[in-house]
Parts: sequence; C-alpha cells; structure tokens
Amino acid sequence: MDIKLIALDMDGTTLQKDYMSISERTRIVLAKAIAKGIHVVPSTGRILGQLPESVVSIPGINYAVTSNGAAVTNLSTKEVISSNYLGSGSVKKIMKTLTRRNLFCEVYYQGQSYGERRYFDMIGDRNELSKDLIAFIRSNARAVDNVLDFTTEHASEIEKINIPLLSDNNLRVLWQKFSQIHGVTLTKAISNNIEVNHRSANKGDGLKQLCRILKLAPGNVMAIGDSDNDLRMLEFAGLSVAMGNASEEIKAMANHVTLPFYEDGVAHAIEKFVLA
Repeated sequence: MDIKLIALDMDGTTLQKDYMSISERTRIVLAKAIAKGIHVVPSTGRILGQLPESVVSIPGINYAVTSNGAAVTNLSTKEVISSNYLGSGSVKKIMKTLTRRNLFCEVYYQGQSYGERRYFDMIGDRNELSKDLIAFIRSNARAVDNVLDFTTEHASEIEKINIPLLSDNNLRVLWQKFSQIHGVTLTKAISNNIEVNHRSANKGDGLKQLCRILKLAPGNVMAIGDSDNDLRMLEFAGLSVAMGNASEEIKAMANHVTLPFYEDGVAHAIEKFVLA
C-alpha cells in the first residue's frame, strides 16, 4: 500500500497524558515520515486554536482537520479550505435546551473555543478532573459572559458544540433529545460528553475533502485513532489502525491494533507500516 498521508487523532492517540506534548520517539518518527514526502495531518475534535505546539511546530505539517471535520485548514496560510458548519437552526435548539438545564458547553467558532465565564471560575473544584486537564481547558478556551447570546450572534458559523462533564442521566436524556434534531450528528471522544456537529461533518469527510485537493485516494491514507469520533476517519482510510487503549468497537473495525498511546503506539504503527 502506497501511503501518502497519515491522519492522526490527538487526544488518547498522539499526545501524552498532559494533553499537550508528544514523546521524542513520536516526534522523530513523524519527521521521518514527512521526509519521505508523506503528509502528516492532525485530525481531531479540537478546534484550530487548541492544536498542540508540540505537533504543529514540526516542519512539514501543513494541514489539519479540526472540529471533527467541520474545518480543514492550511496551517501555513491559515486558510480554511473546507468548512461544514452546524447550522443556525440546530445551534439555537441545542443552546436553548442547555440553557434551560443550566449545563455548561464549549462552542467552537472560527478556530477558537468559547465558554461561559462562570464555568472557568468553578472548574478547579471538580475533583474528577486532573490538574493537566483543568490547565488545558483554562488555557485553550475564551470566556464570555453569556454563551447563549454569543452563540446566537454567531449561529451560522458554529463548527461544533461540545458538552462535557455530564451526569449519566443528562448524557442519556440529551443524547436521545439531540438525536432527534434533523441535520446533526452526535459523537464522543471521552466518557460523559457529547460532541454535536453537522450530520455530514466528520473526520472521514474532512479527510476526503483534503485528499481531493491533494489528489490522493483513500488507499493512500493511513489513519490512527481511539474513539467514536475517529470511526468515520478509520472507515475512510485504506489502512486503519486502532490504539491499544481504543474502545472495543474501534479495535474491531480497524485493520490493525497498535500499542496504547502511553507506549508510543503512533510511532510503533508508523514504523511498522510506513517506515519499515
């Protein structure tokens, strides 16, 4: 198989436990792949502004698929070369429901994450969150006084709505309710959260749009991921690899399973299937 593009999920796949760094082995392997003329493409649920410097600072990483495929960006020019917004009607329905229930959400708009100020003031009191995760959230999101007003103002250009830290009951109720909204798709990257995108926005579609521009076929693509929001990306790729820490569903549908992220599974897979 002639691999010309490697699509990499970030959290739980390429990044270490601090949500920001990569191992030296992974950095070296990615640089070797790029030196062979292979496109290395971060493909993540994160927005553009949350891409880790440890990855995008590697020379030759020129494109990124972000917000679960809602945006594909040329990192050199900052040009959004493909976009798939959630839709103002869906955004307003979702935000009204979340506001009535007094639930926090992150709104992804123009490559940045926005949340209500009061949430960032209290997040440090959440005992179930690691210090690394709290630091990541606080440093990578922008606070607004009223997230409903902000989202209503920009409703036509919202990339994704992320609803984290849900109780089991709220997760179940909201999943059922939002699944009935025409034109949206629901995924999750971690437990007890819901990620809402336009129904045709997913990592697989984002990669399809990028491959069209680069004149590559699915058979030229290797994708590595671990979670539900990686499913369509793995389905699209000619060579799909699940992390050792991936969900059982992801492992079952992938062509191969590599080591967990904390054992440099990305580096191991690229060495085995691309650099060998």
